[in-house]
Amino acid sequence: MLTTPALTLVFLGVVVSLGTAFVWMLWEIEPRIAKLHRNSDRFSSDHFG
Repeated sequence: MLTTPALTLVFLGVVVSLGTAFVWMLWEIEPRIAKLHRNSDRFSSDHFG
């Protein structure tokens, strides 16, 4: 069985890995969301402009 310090390091490694993956996912998705928002803004201004 792992000791308490080893479990703490494993837990920190898992948290850091998940946090990095989450930030990377947002970093990759954000330009697509911004592009969709720009397109919807353009279309909505055409309809209501």
